Amino acid sequence: MNQRPVQSYAKLTFMQKGDGTNMNFKEEVTQLQNRKAELFDADVLNIFNGQRMYDEFHSNKLMGNSDYVPFNEAMCVHSTSKQIFDDLFIQLRAEGHQSPVESYKKIVIDPLKPLFQNHYNYIVLWFGEDVFCQMNLLTVLVYLEQSNYKGRVFLNSFRDDEFKVNQTELFLGSYQNVYEEVLMHQQKPSLELLPVMYQAIELHLSMLAEDNSVKKYIKSHVHLSEDELVKQLISIFPTLGYGDLQYIEIIKQVRKV
Repeated sequence: MNQRPVQSYAKLTFMQKGDGTNMNFKEEVTQLQNRKAELFDADVLNIFNGQRMYDEFHSNKLMGNSDYVPFNEAMCVHSTSKQIFDDLFIQLRAEGHQSPVESYKKIVIDPLKPLFQNHYNYIVLWFGEDVFCQMNLLTVLVYLEQSNYKGRVFLNSFRDDEFKVNQTELFLGSYQNVYEEVLMHQQKPSLELLPVMYQAIELHLSMLAEDNSVKKYIKSHVHLSEDELVKQLISIFPTLGYGDLQYIEIIKQVRKV
């Protein structure tokens, strides 16, 4: 079995895009602090979509005295289970990523220990608007429901091509149903959602079709190498937010490598 490191499944974020964007998100964070200073105190946990974003914010202490953790997953691919982070969930996710369970725990579970062990009055979720980020966001929200979290939850959503933060307070109670419908049963959600999540779910479900847009593109570009094709797919389908390994897996399926 070809065991790829789990961290390779984490989405590459805006942090790689140079100093101009770097300055832009620092300005955005300053504006957020001016509007909601209480989200920069010690009773706040920031959860970031992926290790790179976490590293940038944590190393620069951009969120003041608050805590930081990364969510290093790719919930837009592979099977999942009802109870988030239990043994069955970990087993299914590790198998999907072709990773040993212990390696999965080290990359995904261990960094989340502050979430599991500490009490926070506020949780701030930093997730982009693409499919990759929104399916991860949905999973984290379900964990908060399952753990009976009673504090306030804020979503800081953004697009990778421009780090303009849209802050929304979220209210728990309905995400378990959506998670089961979408990620377990591949069905459209029956409940009303924020437009950005609903649109991401529609796109996610469209990718389950045998003739989805990505597979069509791969089939029509047989002359391209795998590396070149991955670069083009990342560029052409930004609303998916897939990383290199998600696309490599699809390319191998189409080309039956």
